Amino acid sequence: MNNYEILKTISGTAISDTEEWEKFRRDEILSLFSNYVYGVRDSWCPEELDAEELTAVHNYRDKNILYKEIRLFRGDFEFKFKMFLPESDKPVPVFVYIMHEFESNEADFEKELNYRCVPAEDITSRGYGAVVMPTEKIYPDWEHKSGYRDGVFSLMPKNEKRRRNSWATISAWAWGAQRVMDYLQTDKSIDTKNIAVAGHSRGGKTALWCGAQDQRFSFVISNNSGCMGAAMLRGKTGEHIKDINITDWFCEKFRDFNDKEEFLPVDQHMLLALIAPRLLYVSSSEDDSWADPASEFKSCVEAGCVYGLYNKKGVVMDDERPKVNCSYHEGSIGYHMKNGEHSITPFDWKNFMDFWDIHKK
Repeated sequence: MNNYEILKTISGTAISDTEEWEKFRRDEILSLFSNYVYGVRDSWCPEELDAEELTAVHNYRDKNILYKEIRLFRGDFEFKFKMFLPESDKPVPVFVYIMHEFESNEADFEKELNYRCVPAEDITSRGYGAVVMPTEKIYPDWEHKSGYRDGVFSLMPKNEKRRRNSWATISAWAWGAQRVMDYLQTDKSIDTKNIAVAGHSRGGKTALWCGAQDQRFSFVISNNSGCMGAAMLRGKTGEHIKDINITDWFCEKFRDFNDKEEFLPVDQHMLLALIAPRLLYVSSSEDDSWADPASEFKSCVEAGCVYGLYNKKGVVMDDERPKVNCSYHEGSIGYHMKNGEHSITPFDWKNFMDFWDIHKK
């Protein structure tokens, strides 16, 4: 028996309907990812943060955009996020974008609202909101390793010890996006039934893990997330576990699988399956061999069996394999592969919004 078949439990029992999936297999897969890959969130971690709306220093009313900046905090720990909302007399659907540090270092929304990673003006003109959550204050990226002492980990009691399966960086960022969701649930300008979580590269890995855990997100988007994101690990080209484990993104126990990937009891199509029956979108770049678009697409296909349990279509296409710059939007799993290298562009965002226009509640 394959130890990474989606519709078969660890005991070898086949899953035949949604009740069995939700009662047995879904939690089983979620637990495996927690214990062996992304880490188990420690009990000291706060589930709620205080929130404060800051005085807006920018005004985009001339563009029919309502701007807010929100501070979330607990004690000395805090992080902020920005909200760009179309002026509307009814609640609006929003994208929560997990902006990793390299993107934040380039982004200056005062100078350019249509920043290439999050074209806020394009998004709001389509009737959607863009909620931008930088990650560095939640926990700094791997080039600034601090032994899990900064950011949210600064709240850890001094006598508390980390375990080999304790949560790590990507789990911390996903936790941050969940706290953003908590705030959005209280904001009357937000359509709380239509909140997406999205990210590029390491942000795309985080979006998937966040969406797998938190079913309040109705739509989950992964762009060029590659290894331990959307791409199936077995048989992929480019980056593998031993390559990605130079970071502190994953729990310590995940390092056991360097050069021993066949022992890992999960693969990434199983992560995508945890999004079902909600909307899922995976986007790739043709020349991003490190992420491996073929493996990203394969995950989408393999995850479709769980969508089938809910009488929903996964990824739908008439072509033998995905065509470059062609969008596949019919099923509940959307996909496209653009030309070019590792990036997220306005073309990707147009596809995300086109897909959501068709499928949102």
